[in-house]
Amino acid sequence: MTKDKRRLVYAALLVVLLVGTAVQAAERVIVLDFLALDGEGNYIDPRSVTQSDLLSLSRIMSQGIAARLVQFGEFQVQDSVTLRDELEALSFAPETSAWDRAQAILEAGLADQVITGSLTLLQNTAVVGVQRFALQGSSPALIGASMASSPRIQDAPNLVDNLLTDLFPSDVQVIERAIDQVFVVPGQVRLSLGQSKQLTVYALDALGRPVANPEFLFFSSDESKVSVDEQGVVTGLQPGTSTITVRAISKGTRSGSPATMNVTVLPPTFGVRVGSLLTPRGETRFPVRIGLRFTPTVDQKGSQSSAPELKAPESLSKDSSNPLGLVSSFFGSMLTNGLMTIDLDFDPTRELLVSFSGVQRSTGGYLGTGVGYVTPLDDVDSQKGFILRFTIGTQYRVSSRLALPVEAVVDAIFPTTSVFKPSFRLGVNIGFDLFP
Repeated sequence: MTKDKRRLVYAALLVVLLVGTAVQAAERVIVLDFLALDGEGNYIDPRSVTQSDLLSLSRIMSQGIAARLVQFGEFQVQDSVTLRDELEALSFAPETSAWDRAQAILEAGLADQVITGSLTLLQNTAVVGVQRFALQGSSPALIGASMASSPRIQDAPNLVDNLLTDLFPSDVQVIERAIDQVFVVPGQVRLSLGQSKQLTVYALDALGRPVANPEFLFFSSDESKVSVDEQGVVTGLQPGTSTITVRAISKGTRSGSPATMNVTVLPPTFGVRVGSLLTPRGETRFPVRIGLRFTPTVDQKGSQSSAPELKAPESLSKDSSNPLGLVSSFFGSMLTNGLMTIDLDFDPTRELLVSFSGVQRSTGGYLGTGVGYVTPLDDVDSQKGFILRFTIGTQYRVSSRLALPVEAVVDAIFPTTSVFKPSFRLGVNIGFDLFP
């Protein structure tokens, strides 16, 4: 035998071994024909009863349950037909109870579980009971039971799905239940920039029962602000708000209506900076500066249940390009989203600088431009003027509420007096930022 042929034989044997192991791993279940009620009120083999409809219904009910178990795919299923010789060898008497039949089958090692049932006719109503047995230790035990009724005998096979749903625990869904509702916890989330949080999601059927092992799909309405992975972990990427939509799916169904929640990403509200100018100023080559950073955010949620009917002035309502309205809307948006940062920088006893900057933030860093005013503290008449500020920085996240930034700041100063000329200054800062 050549080397290639030996490899092929080994591969085939491995496949056979794996398949055999998988088959053996599946739990063996036997579904027996249902017992019938005789004239004395005892449950017996339906073949001993002269009513042909009971005999047919007994076999139909067992075959219906076996078919559903096969479709479920987690069991190795057999019934009274496939095990006819083995069951005849056990020599059951017609009046042998369901408990004794299950015990004999389990002790003989023919199955890991035995499902059997009983049929009772009350006038035209069929009452069906189902029991599930298994060995616990060395003794058989009843581990599941269910009962249902049908107003017409011919409709009794339609009870199979309901019987199986009650016969097995909720985490074994032999019959796939449709997902009716999806809940996500918490209902809304507030994250600091760069923070992550795990969402908890529940899927319920129409009766409010948890659906076992559903899969959830997560979507973010604005992935530039909030990302969400396939496990339901949301991460704040930029200040702002995004809506997370969660949809549940299972083997054959999906949720009728998804769950939604809002995630708000918050910027740092307060920061401290310590740094130095890299450009000389007078005799001091590297003057030290101390700074404070404030980032106000405005919550636009109103306290009124309905907005008052206010009419805008005619001059403003007709002119959509009103400069005052545009400016108000622009700055209002920046305050709401936490984009506007107030900088207070000062050299001890020498200079005070105030600026308002629009800052674009992300988990990797931030970039800002703004305007402000600088005035000396020791000589009010010298070196005061308006500034244009440019800021670029990055940060190291220490915890959910603390970050350590490193930033570079460029200031273009335009004097308001004729004492000095326009100039540029470059500085570097380190410090910390606190999140709400």
